[in-house]
Amino acid sequence: MLELAQVTLCCIDTVNPGLALRALRLSSAGIRFARTLLLTDRPQEAQGIEVHSIAPLASREEYSAFVLKSLLAHVDTSHVLLIQWDGYVVNPQAWRDEFLRCDYVGAKWFWHNDSHRVGNGGFSLRSRKLLAALQDERIQLAGNEDETICRAFRPLLEREHGIVFASESLADEFAFEAAYPVGKPFGFHGLYNFCRVVPPRELAELTREFTPEIARSPQLLQLGRNCLALGQWLPAAAIFRRILEATPESAEARASLATAEGSQAIAPPAGRNDSCPCGSGKRYKHCHGAAAAPQPAARRLQEALDVHRSGDVEAALPIYHEVLAQEPGNPVAQHFLGMIHYHRGSFDTALPLLQGAVDKWPEEPEFHNNLGLVLAAAGRLDEAVSEYRRSLALKPDHALAWSNLGLALEARNDLSGAIEAFRRALSIRPDFAHARWNLSLALLLDRQFDEGWREYEARLELSELGKASNRYTGPRWDGSAAAGRTLLLYAEQGLGDALQFVRYAAPLAAMGARCVVRCSRDLGELLATAPGVAEVLADDVPPPPYDAHAPLLSLPGLLGTRPDNIPAPVPYISAPENRRAQARATLSRAAAGRRIGIAWAGNPKHANDRNRSLALSALVPLLRTPGVAWYSLQSGVAAEQIAVTPGAGALIPLSPNAALVDAAALIAELDLVISVDTSIAHLAGALARPVWILLPFAPDWRWQLEREDSPWYPTARLFRQPSAGDWSSVVARVSAELRS
Repeated sequence: MLELAQVTLCCIDTVNPGLALRALRLSSAGIRFARTLLLTDRPQEAQGIEVHSIAPLASREEYSAFVLKSLLAHVDTSHVLLIQWDGYVVNPQAWRDEFLRCDYVGAKWFWHNDSHRVGNGGFSLRSRKLLAALQDERIQLAGNEDETICRAFRPLLEREHGIVFASESLADEFAFEAAYPVGKPFGFHGLYNFCRVVPPRELAELTREFTPEIARSPQLLQLGRNCLALGQWLPAAAIFRRILEATPESAEARASLATAEGSQAIAPPAGRNDSCPCGSGKRYKHCHGAAAAPQPAARRLQEALDVHRSGDVEAALPIYHEVLAQEPGNPVAQHFLGMIHYHRGSFDTALPLLQGAVDKWPEEPEFHNNLGLVLAAAGRLDEAVSEYRRSLALKPDHALAWSNLGLALEARNDLSGAIEAFRRALSIRPDFAHARWNLSLALLLDRQFDEGWREYEARLELSELGKASNRYTGPRWDGSAAAGRTLLLYAEQGLGDALQFVRYAAPLAAMGARCVVRCSRDLGELLATAPGVAEVLADDVPPPPYDAHAPLLSLPGLLGTRPDNIPAPVPYISAPENRRAQARATLSRAAAGRRIGIAWAGNPKHANDRNRSLALSALVPLLRTPGVAWYSLQSGVAAEQIAVTPGAGALIPLSPNAALVDAAALIAELDLVISVDTSIAHLAGALARPVWILLPFAPDWRWQLEREDSPWYPTARLFRQPSAGDWSSVVARVSAELRS
């Protein structure tokens, strides 16, 4: 018997108290808690379980508010194990005393990509210290209570109350919810996981206790799908019958019931001591019903999934192939093998695998969603949209599929459709920072600046974009009075972003602020010339004392930028005269004629680089324009294309050791710059040099749609693809303009 004398087991339920009692009894099997407690509004007879009366909780918000502010009054032990009716202890032997050294342990949210992924609250261990800290009046409900604690207010709880959250590895040992379990965790949450923890016959009988609300829930529908996938025909049939009782119009439930009943007829369920239906002559418990003897392919598939989840993709790969050799066409093996190839960028290999999985298991929404991802990455947007819509038809509350649909629609320049899809994702998961970030970009592209800037702040919640902001202590500037204050401004994304938004130092200085800019060393000399910049520091130099800090890309929203008031006096940066003199000397050695600089590729790590960059070979028709001396402004690996591209021999390369300030000096002396959407375009625009910018069909938000000029850079002209991937039309138009 496991002794947990410092833990109260608690369930709060005013909707399904009978099911809550079941979860409490199952959690207590093999464990002696200090107290076992049900908080409900209905009298219950339960031996060994304390039943305390509370007011009805009619909504998720009321439940969350109770947990956040009222649970403390019912807990007098150091910790409380808070469960719900659809989650309980399943492996008492997995308990670790290390859990008690944390103030919060819960399953991971696998869909987040930051350091705040531990937090699913349906089966969670919380300390009384945490419950007391939650009485801080600054902590108010922001979404569900677990999101409020583990995301919205986690920094405050850690910083000011010393609250300790479990590591992700410890959380994996504690519980599973929305992802495959790692090993055998202590407990779980989620009705859709019952197929993993409840014996099939018991699960079939349990469906009779499900209320109409449960019967109509997407969780029960997903449980039915899972039972079908696992060949659990008896509970699958019972589940879909229960769903049809509540929603007789459900076509999926009707079709799935027919599948389950038909499969039962072929392979009827057997009792443990009955003859196995396979005809082996063995008892069921010694054959296909043997819990310890799964089929070889199924056992190896589970091994592959476990290894894959651990991050060892190379080890999982051959096991998936082994499974497919034993069981050709296994949809799960095909799917995850396809996802490995997708993440490697091998779309041609991934697509037939993912399509095969969808063909064999068309009722699985995640298969359609992931097939859509690969189709979108391969540029097959119409097909991707269709797959996302199939996923959503099966699972309307699939927030990630809504967000992916929004991205695909935005890639087709369907902004209204994209914005609606992102809003749908957020209505399902209000804490979905990536969807909020995607919404902001669509709004800004659609010139809806007021809301766009507000949502643009979601980028700071993303691990890949919010790192810079998280480095600074003290208050962030909120747009309040700036006179007499030192503001530390810092670059947070690419070079082009810093060049574009350093212009906001001038209006801040006009408000009386002293602006100190912190950036990479290659930007420092240039940003120091921007009006309003009092001091520039490299990223690796400790910042001076400051009154408030702000990322450069937050300034447009803080200063109320709209399409009609973008601050665009140019030039607002300049290159040193000594470097410009060297550039003039270089240019003087060329024959008379126009002097044009060219850049064809951006940072290959940029998320959209495959669309915004092109090969130098595509620009060779421009290089044939008579009367032009061509100068490369290209740096990085793409510059190596000059030596291997036929027709590029006359292109004068940039020195491999050239700094960004050297490129700026050369640009300042050129007659024209032609560039794809990269830092060179921003540099030319900030220097007020004529710049022609070559844009993909679906452009970055700052270039907006359709227009041929830019409110950010008065000297810029925009040349857009007429359809996705059509660079040849862009090059032909630019070539004609040059010749004219």
